Amino acid sequence: MNILITAIGSMSADCAIQKLKAQGHYVIGCDIYPGEWHHETKLCDKFYQAPFATKETEYCNFLLDVCFKHNIDNIIPLTDLEIDVLNRNRKLFDAKKITLCMQNEDVLSIARDKFALSNFFKDDTKVPSIKTCMLKDMPDSMTFPCVAKPFNGRSSEGLFVNATREQLDAIENKEVYIVQEKKSGNVFTVDYCRSAEFKKDVAIPRQELLRTKNGAGTTIEITPDDSLIKLVSYIGNKLNINGCVNMEFIYSDGQYFLIDINPRFSAGVAFSVHCGYDMINNHLNCFCGKNISDSVKLEKKIIIKKFIEVS
Repeated sequence: MNILITAIGSMSADCAIQKLKAQGHYVIGCDIYPGEWHHETKLCDKFYQAPFATKETEYCNFLLDVCFKHNIDNIIPLTDLEIDVLNRNRKLFDAKKITLCMQNEDVLSIARDKFALSNFFKDDTKVPSIKTCMLKDMPDSMTFPCVAKPFNGRSSEGLFVNATREQLDAIENKEVYIVQEKKSGNVFTVDYCRSAEFKKDVAIPRQELLRTKNGAGTTIEITPDDSLIKLVSYIGNKLNINGCVNMEFIYSDGQYFLIDINPRFSAGVAFSVHCGYDMINNHLNCFCGKNISDSVKLEKKIIIKKFIEVS
């Protein structure tokens, strides 16, 4: 199968390319930066430098041109920005029978809107949720410090984790910010894959022990907590997720509070692959009419991400 992967400079790309190649797929990669700037270029069968996704027409035409040249069957986008752009331009790819391996419009309308996500589950007794409001509608009773972030943000951009009233007052574009009650606790993320066709899912939870400033785990502990796995499965089935996503929670007062859903491979998807579950090819299966693999036995253990220099 011929597959185009976008943003090969992102943290999930190395794992995604290698797992697809191991299954015999022909992989074309693209990125906004020159190919010689990325080790992942050497893993691809072919590389193209892409225009910025913010130039939507140029970007979509570029992808369509690459797909035509290489008879591409599927596109796997690796960043939220690209997913947003492709979501708005689905008809262009549908017309060419090119499959976008990402969540459907209904799921993205919730997963890419943190306020909509909060509202979707706020009355659901099975999903502990954090009190959330739009900054422009913030009540006088809001306690400080609180958490503030853009409703459609990504990679912790514009995030205030200990926001004061003075900081919120200084935000210029209040229309795009949500405000949440601050919860103290440990951060857990879950790589989750679900086949909507076969109603089968797999969840691999981990506690993030060390994270970068933009929220990427570098040292984690696999946490096979059945209560968290059941919660994630409930969320996935209620949203009718298809493919692989990553959910984030904060564990506070004995409960897992849903923070976010990232509708793509997480930066740490290789942790799940290291545990023996191929999130990458199972994600692809969800868009090719194939069932996903059974879950693997999880053991509590610490995994560390290692960075090396290459030339």
